[in-house]
Amino acid sequence: MLGFTRIPAAPRRSPALRTQPLDLEPKKRPAQARSRATFEALVEACTWLLPERGYAGTTTNHVAERAGVNVSSLYEYFPGKDAIVAQVAERLVERVFARLARGAARVMDTDEEQALRRWIGLIHETIAAERGLVAVFLYQIPYTNQLEPIQAVGPRLVEFSNVLREHAGAFVRADFSPATLHLVVNLVSSTILQLVLDPPPEVTEEEMLDELAARIDGWIREPGRRPAPASAR
Repeated sequence: MLGFTRIPAAPRRSPALRTQPLDLEPKKRPAQARSRATFEALVEACTWLLPERGYAGTTTNHVAERAGVNVSSLYEYFPGKDAIVAQVAERLVERVFARLARGAARVMDTDEEQALRRWIGLIHETIAAERGLVAVFLYQIPYTNQLEPIQAVGPRLVEFSNVLREHAGAFVRADFSPATLHLVVNLVSSTILQLVLDPPPEVTEEEMLDELAARIDGWIREPGRRPAPASAR
């Protein structure tokens, strides 16, 4: 998530071990309400099972059982587990950006001395809420970066951040370039993923987020503008 920056973790199964091409598309997308309910129940079941059992430990039989349907019904809609996992990824990404969008208004209503810290806090809260599922996609699923919704995360996050940048106006230095924005987004993303999935034992979560906000503040603030006091971060 957030570009899916890799951080140290348990070994993953290599994609090279796959002998069959990935089939990530549903066989059909139901139009009738009852069929849609079954389709959604299967995706929701997989969403619940992946953090609980892991990618390798989740089978189509598990998904069907959790959804309360016969496994033959599952195969009416999906060619296999990976197509359901792809739907889980799509919904995960949409949940993340929906939460960011809802929180963006709160960030933009904050005065400039606190907005940056709130932006960083919002991203952290959003990823922490999906910690189990994010960990599975990062560490266990061998084709995560081949999924279109995942590939779109980076550009979408840059776009989201650029809206906040434009709202900040004169707070942001005049020579703040698109390259700098990408660097800021990557730094924030990788740091927050590390903090959520593998937090350092010697510092607190708040200390890490405050320090991250302070570093970014020094990077992007227009020279001569008053720095944010520590109590406001």
